[in-house]
Amino acid sequence: MTTNIPFQHEQPIFGKVGNIAELVRMTDEERRKYNISIDTYRTNLAVMRNERAEGWEEGEAIGRQRGRAEGRAEGEHQKALSIAMSLKATGMSLDQIARITGLDEADLK
Repeated sequence: MTTNIPFQHEQPIFGKVGNIAELVRMTDEERRKYNISIDTYRTNLAVMRNERAEGWEEGEAIGRQRGRAEGRAEGEHQKALSIAMSLKATGMSLDQIARITGLDEADLK
């Protein structure tokens, strides 16, 4: 809408009045096209918002899965270290402990 109303840029209400005046002056065909464009815009906006929400949910689910996998791996590693310390306390060799726990010698030291 390109209506030139004095003070339009200084007071937003004048811009709204100008937009209303533009709508009133439209022919039936122009108004029909305008309404279609508004409907298309609103539909596209709703689709984008929905896609964004679905993407957010998907990203959260992936993040939870990765977090669980990392937590399990860390927990298994901690458990293996705990077992290794117990075995080491019994006097078992590091080579045997490494084979039993699956830990490397660097972890055992």
